[in-house]
Amino acid sequence: MKEVSTERIRQIAESYRKATEKLTSAIEELRLLKTELVEINGDAVSYFDLFGKQNAGLRLSDLSPANLVTYRVNLESGCWRLLINQTGILSKATEDDRNKIIQDIENRKWGEFTGENIAKTLAKMKNQEADCIRNLAREVFKYFSPNHHRKEPILRKIKAHCYAYGSISFSGDKWQMLGKILLLLDNKPLPERYDDHLEQQMNKALRNGIMEFECPYFKAKFYEKSCTAHLAFTRMDLIETINKIGMEAA
Repeated sequence: MKEVSTERIRQIAESYRKATEKLTSAIEELRLLKTELVEINGDAVSYFDLFGKQNAGLRLSDLSPANLVTYRVNLESGCWRLLINQTGILSKATEDDRNKIIQDIENRKWGEFTGENIAKTLAKMKNQEADCIRNLAREVFKYFSPNHHRKEPILRKIKAHCYAYGSISFSGDKWQMLGKILLLLDNKPLPERYDDHLEQQMNKALRNGIMEFECPYFKAKFYEKSCTAHLAFTRMDLIETINKIGMEAA
């Protein structure tokens, strides 16, 4: 998880405070605009295409104090989401962990978007990062263990299904999670570019008609007819770590 300095947190909180003030001011000015427009001929004004035909436009009927509260809440939750997304922790989390974080934001469990709450939440997320990675390892163990209910370890050589929409593909969640956990346990950063992710490299090989693949973590052969991949892991130290975490939770 990326570190955020105290000064950066202060600047973020101050920018949010200013944005909230300007949002309130803008809504008040739009109310005055609506009043002036209505007084031209007395007809009610309910819609104003402020942002052009390609966008949703602005309903001038949605300018009540209650609407302003909604806009502020949406701004606050949006800022929380953007902040957490920028730290990188969501990319290391399972779907369940991501949903829990998003639910906490929507339920406003982290409070107002202030410097104090931002610092407190980031510290909490930092402490939870190791748990997120462990949960990711548990999910990978469930997918690649011969029988995770019986706590059977992932072997050095495995055969795994890899298909989507009836054809061979590595676009499923299990392949994405496998690539991530191997990098994270190896203390390597996750790729910033989508095409650089491990599962996308394998998909690229398939598109080019290459039925073999090799990376620092395993060698693989692809079989289109059975939609399977035969993997031989070359970093068994990482696989053993996944096995240990997975079997503890199985």
